[in-house]
Amino acid sequence: MHKFIKTFYLWLGLFTLCNLISIISSVVLQSFRSEYLSLYPVAWTLQFPLVFLLSLVHYGLNHLFSLLPATGKKIARLILCTVASILFMGTYVASQLMFVEIESFIAWDALRVALDNTRQIIPDIGRSNSLELIAITLLAAGISTLYVRRYHDHEQKHSSKIFSILCVLFLATSAAGFTLIYSSPDQTSDRIRKELLPTTFLTLSIIDGMLPSVEPAASALVDLVLEPAIELNDYVAAGSLQDKPNVFFIMLESISWDHFGVTGYNRKNVSPNLDALARDSIIFPRSYATANHSNYSQTSVHSSQYPLRRKQLDRFENVDYPKILLFDILSHAGYQTAFFSAQNEDWQGMKSFTHAHTELEHYFHSKDLLGSNIGIESKIDDSLVRTRATDFLEDKNDNRPLFMYLNFQATHFPYDIPDEAPRPFLPCSTDHFKYKFFHYDQDYQENVINKFDNALHYVDAQVGEFISYLKENGLYENSVIVIASDHGEAFYGSGYPTHGTSLFEDQMRTLTTFKVPGSTTTGSREDPISLIDINPTILEVLGQPNHPNFQGQPILAVPRKGPIYILSHGIIKSYGIIDYPWKYFTSARDGEWLLNLETDPSESTDLAGQHKGQLRRLKQQLDMFRQRQMYYYNILTEEDRHKVYPPQH
Repeated sequence: MHKFIKTFYLWLGLFTLCNLISIISSVVLQSFRSEYLSLYPVAWTLQFPLVFLLSLVHYGLNHLFSLLPATGKKIARLILCTVASILFMGTYVASQLMFVEIESFIAWDALRVALDNTRQIIPDIGRSNSLELIAITLLAAGISTLYVRRYHDHEQKHSSKIFSILCVLFLATSAAGFTLIYSSPDQTSDRIRKELLPTTFLTLSIIDGMLPSVEPAASALVDLVLEPAIELNDYVAAGSLQDKPNVFFIMLESISWDHFGVTGYNRKNVSPNLDALARDSIIFPRSYATANHSNYSQTSVHSSQYPLRRKQLDRFENVDYPKILLFDILSHAGYQTAFFSAQNEDWQGMKSFTHAHTELEHYFHSKDLLGSNIGIESKIDDSLVRTRATDFLEDKNDNRPLFMYLNFQATHFPYDIPDEAPRPFLPCSTDHFKYKFFHYDQDYQENVINKFDNALHYVDAQVGEFISYLKENGLYENSVIVIASDHGEAFYGSGYPTHGTSLFEDQMRTLTTFKVPGSTTTGSREDPISLIDINPTILEVLGQPNHPNFQGQPILAVPRKGPIYILSHGIIKSYGIIDYPWKYFTSARDGEWLLNLETDPSESTDLAGQHKGQLRRLKQQLDMFRQRQMYYYNILTEEDRHKVYPPQH
């Protein structure tokens, strides 16, 4: 018992030390609010379950070392304590730094992603926060040395009475705190949850994930239509897919609609090849990603389904629902399928999702070349994807039509391209200032945008080379060619850099183009679409009716009907709806926004107070969508889910 008490005091001390550093840093940075002072004790006590759990796990692991020799016990316990302390304090500091950058702490689901991808993340942390990492390591080693000495000091006793009193005190106060948080969702509980201490935020995010899904209100299920599941062979046979042109779908990474020449970008010759292809295509410059992070956006494009299936970040560990990809449909219709990606498709389970219930004839992504030698983005040069794709076309020895997917990645932060690649836009160096995904010095904004535009110019060259190959080999005219970006990219236009944080246009709005063989219809359309409309529209071009498992719609002959839903389950959770020209979203950081995209395209004015009827209508529609999605994916049994398809909205 005494040794457990020593371990408990260690973790109590670590939490207290970090909490004090957090408060001091907020005072130094002048972000501390005196009116919150009375809330800090409540926030502190809410961490008690995490303190107790870590103490228990640490004590249990220590106990396993009892079988080792005396010296071995001390060394093993010292190593364990040092590593655990580094991980804890490192996570705490990272969460506090992220709050300084984007006013959001790290939640449990985001932390799990970091822990599962440590090999990718550590090199970047070493470059960006080397001094903090050294300080944490030295402090952890010192604390661990003192702890191990005291742990093996049999002379020293710790009062069980004091420990019991502490436990009762913490249990009582934390119980009161949890009651405050979960029974009164007012401004006070919101501040405790979001703005005070990283470990309070982490503890509550763990508890949120463990709470069961709530049954939807009866009103949300009125008129709910769940289409019955059908056999894929029956669906293909019932269609009229006769002419079978090749289909090439090129996915670009992190490019907003306004960075292309064809949409009026003020900088010339950034994307000449994409612009030339767009002039042969039907252009949708008001395309909306389903999410502002790739693991959701790209998988939703492949499945033509909204990615909202869980309360927390879904990493596709259990794809226990019907999922039909365009690869599946076209494979059953006699197509050969091929997938080429410059990114690591294992990131957050994307490959698991793609391969669940799906067989691809040819699959290539960055890890096929890199293996375990991966960096923070774990991507490869886009030219390798292009050459792999053209080599595949060279070696193709059958007459089956082809569905090929290509994913280019150079436009993902940090926008790196090969040393020998042209850099027409200068200055573009980011070596002389702190340059991180969630924060960089805005005095060097020009450098960052130039670097991005150089990356886009490089991606454009790869697309141009690929299109040239198709033309030279007689494959261009009679092929369907789709270009889309998975989401936008922000440059502090709405207060954030990069993506994964907000539902403003710079992160959510992108461009989609469809080159349709034999069609004389080209030009730009202003009607809004969702990226989940891409698969149904490809089927529309091929003469095949929409699949009932798709939540997207064909949009060439008739503009899409109904609203578009958007979300973020990345760092800052947000949910939104677009019923053009109206847009509403609610964000854990930015609060509620009602916007009119027609009269206020820069999204500078929140109209919630002026248009309460529109606000109420959109909130009700968004709430119904969320309840129906959660009902289908969390309330229905797995057996029932496989009998019907997701809600049609």
